[in-house]
Amino acid sequence: MERKRPNIKFLWKEESLMCELLGSWTILESHEQVLCEWTKVINSEKCSNLTTCSFSFPDDGHWDSSLIVFLHQVNSDLANRSIVFDGSCLPLKICKLLDFKRIAVNSSPSRTKDAGVAAGIIIYLAGIKLLPFFTFWGKWWIALSKLSLGRSHMRIEDFLRLCRDCGAMGLPIITLISFLTGLTMAFVGSVQLQKFNATIYVADLVSLAMVREMGALMVAIVLAGRTGASYAAELGSMKLNEEIDSLRTFGVSVMEFLILPRVLAILIMTPLLTLYADVVGIVGGLTVGVQIMDFSISHYMEQTQSALVEMWEVYSGLCKSVAFGLIVGLVGCFKGLNAGSNSSELGKAVTSSVVLSITLIVICDALFETTFSLVGLR
Repeated sequence: MERKRPNIKFLWKEESLMCELLGSWTILESHEQVLCEWTKVINSEKCSNLTTCSFSFPDDGHWDSSLIVFLHQVNSDLANRSIVFDGSCLPLKICKLLDFKRIAVNSSPSRTKDAGVAAGIIIYLAGIKLLPFFTFWGKWWIALSKLSLGRSHMRIEDFLRLCRDCGAMGLPIITLISFLTGLTMAFVGSVQLQKFNATIYVADLVSLAMVREMGALMVAIVLAGRTGASYAAELGSMKLNEEIDSLRTFGVSVMEFLILPRVLAILIMTPLLTLYADVVGIVGGLTVGVQIMDFSISHYMEQTQSALVEMWEVYSGLCKSVAFGLIVGLVGCFKGLNAGSNSSELGKAVTSSVVLSITLIVICDALFETTFSLVGLR
């Protein structure tokens, strides 16, 4: 049986319009003629006073999703003209699909809502990741306040041993790194300054770079790979062997007995090592200036002294070193204390402590320099 093409009939009743849909409304049939007729009618003068537009379709008619698309478009056209869409004469299935389509369109989130939901998820996940560290940070401050009141479980002999381990035992590697850093900066600077016949300013370059940046930065990076990793490995091994659980069983505070002396030791030794690294770096630049550029020792040191006439240059590097030492100590202890229950997780904790410490050190250094520049201290 041949199916008729889609068609529409319009019946006017005062301020209402009855649209009778006829024929086969399928994707295989063309609806262009019907759309043209509907456009002409809805834009005519008769529709200026129209309040209601109703639609009907035979219950046994042939239709598919193309009819739903057409009715949805018609509904949008009527809504733009404040005309009521009446579908009470349509089959029940078509009415349900139209309602479903309308709900789906109205409930589709906007880009602003999507951005808000995404931001909320990011903040929530960041909070989950950062909450344990902030809790650890707060417990460390409580332990430090107990130490100032003389109520801490920290032993002085442990503190002194840890100071020796992260301070005196690290002097060889600090000496080598700092000397080579000053040496390299003097070589690189001399190549550029020689073009302007200003090689004597190599002394200014090396001294300012060492006391401002490179001294504290090199010491912090070395301590992150040496001492921070050591803290993570020690505490992770103790957790793996259930030694930390034993301390808690006997009522000993792990934060006061294990964490506090380690963080305090590296916090105190980092500025001292930074001063030492500054001096060694300047000596490295002096070696290049005397041996390669034929400067006298007195001439080079006078130029260095004139560059460091303001002690703030030295103090700014020491301020950074205190923050860097705190980062290395807290991150190393936090990663060790939260290591997994097997050797593989322990290795990941040690690696993570080094990577995270160096990353936070670089970020902290950038924040320091930005702040100093904004307040006019550079």
